[in-house]
Amino acid sequence: MSTSNTELPSVSIIAPVYNAEKEVDKLLDSLMNLEYPQDLLEIIIVDNKSTDNTSEIIKKYPVKRLDENEIQSSYAARNKGIKYANGYLLVFIDSDCIASSKWLNEGIKLFSDGADLVGGKVEFYFSEKETAAEMYDSMTNMQVEHNIRDRKVAKTANLFVRSSLFDEIGMFPDNVTSGGDVQWTARATRAGYKLVYAPEAVVKHPTRKLKELLKKQYRVGKGKMKALNSEDRDSDKKSLLKSLFPKIADIKNLINERGNKGMNKKLLRVWCVAFLCNVATGFGILAISLSNLKKGK
Repeated sequence: MSTSNTELPSVSIIAPVYNAEKEVDKLLDSLMNLEYPQDLLEIIIVDNKSTDNTSEIIKKYPVKRLDENEIQSSYAARNKGIKYANGYLLVFIDSDCIASSKWLNEGIKLFSDGADLVGGKVEFYFSEKETAAEMYDSMTNMQVEHNIRDRKVAKTANLFVRSSLFDEIGMFPDNVTSGGDVQWTARATRAGYKLVYAPEAVVKHPTRKLKELLKKQYRVGKGKMKALNSEDRDSDKKSLLKSLFPKIADIKNLINERGNKGMNKKLLRVWCVAFLCNVATGFGILAISLSNLKKGK
């Protein structure tokens, strides 16, 4: 890390981890090589009830390690980190991400222009065998620029926030396993806080294979339903049924806009992945719907 610079703000990086023994060392190695003054930086890793060797790996690094053992949710883990953070800016990253050396510097620049929240770029990298699931994942998930421009929301895989915002609008919702960051950033932008995109503040994220991707979409379905009121839930379920079968033309447009020409060779496979993801999301919605029926909601 570089030497001190009093013009820069103090920063707390917060990363939740859960059974991350295969990836957390890559994250921590990248955070050890950030071009940012060490005396202005603290790194907080919050273990969310890991049962593997994650804790032992974290102990090898000069970071603040916390435990969130009450609630199984990455957002509860992030909230725990927020409570113990000292930085003027809080910066969030996921356990399977790798930060570029200039990541912090590039994101922080935009706060001097009046930003309250900054979403950085998430670059996907593929396995040696680039599967259709990986292709679809790279084109549909963590589209930060699109989400900020069109939806005014961002993801905690790469998010910078003025710490005072959590005092002003509250913490992340901790009763969801997916979508809590979208809910929270939407709340912030609706309240008038400025969210901007930082294309040079880059973290890299591995693409998901089919099994991991379907698990994520199942969580997405559950998270969406938990965030909606009863009327919106009914509308969302009907909308999902109508869009269960994706259109080939839409997949082609997706590839043209966010993919590469080589992906057209696997167009039908990508379509199949899109269909399976819709089904997985539907099962997530169904799971929450059945749970709500049992509770009489």
